[in-house]
Amino acid sequence: MDYNQEVVAAQISAMRFTDSDIAPDYQAISTVTHNGRHFSTWDRRFQILCDKLAKNPRYQQIIIPRGLWTLVAILDKDESKLYVMMTDQNLSARRHEVELKGFSTHYVYSLLFVNEGLEPVSEQLEMIPPLDDDKQEHRIKDLEKMLGDWVDQVSEVLIGSFEYGHGEIIGGSLNLFDDNYRLVDSVDLSEQNLHPIEQGDVQSNLDIKPQPQEPIVKLRAKRRSQEDKEKKSNSDEK
Repeated sequence: MDYNQEVVAAQISAMRFTDSDIAPDYQAISTVTHNGRHFSTWDRRFQILCDKLAKNPRYQQIIIPRGLWTLVAILDKDESKLYVMMTDQNLSARRHEVELKGFSTHYVYSLLFVNEGLEPVSEQLEMIPPLDDDKQEHRIKDLEKMLGDWVDQVSEVLIGSFEYGHGEIIGGSLNLFDDNYRLVDSVDLSEQNLHPIEQGDVQSNLDIKPQPQEPIVKLRAKRRSQEDKEKKSNSDEK
């Protein structure tokens, strides 16, 4: 699987920061309760991620508010790939949710609409029935809201997932799923988690610029297809 090593190295650096690393700060505030510590851990992770990539104009930080939660996704503008990071535990729960319900309002599920049409390596999940028009429309609108003006610049979404044990990172993988969380390709990141690559070493592999891609219109085509489907349905009802 082709992927940007610099972005993945930045994700690993960020995800190596854990709740235990921020514990001393909270201990100074209170020894009784630590409300918000988990959120602060994620704030610090996103700060590390952004700091690692801030100097390179190739990358666009996309800040996505989700109620009480705000995440940062990284768009590699040269390759039109969007990178998201999460824990392996959360990823497993989200996949299980779609397996059971066939739908989810979680942000990753909406983002994965971009990957519609990719061929999974096998049938990891039971056959999932097509979404009804209302749910499909919700998913598209949610995707457009999250990515804003960048929505047509994203051709693929990659999920970095990281595993923890005894408060430390112990493994991870970079995953390419189809639009229903079925695995298309994956890269084991466990060795990089244990022995991180220096950012300067990664940068040397990115000196060769990829050829500019044609403008991406995949989402717009899907949007038109959805609208045409709804128009046909409305005319049939008349």
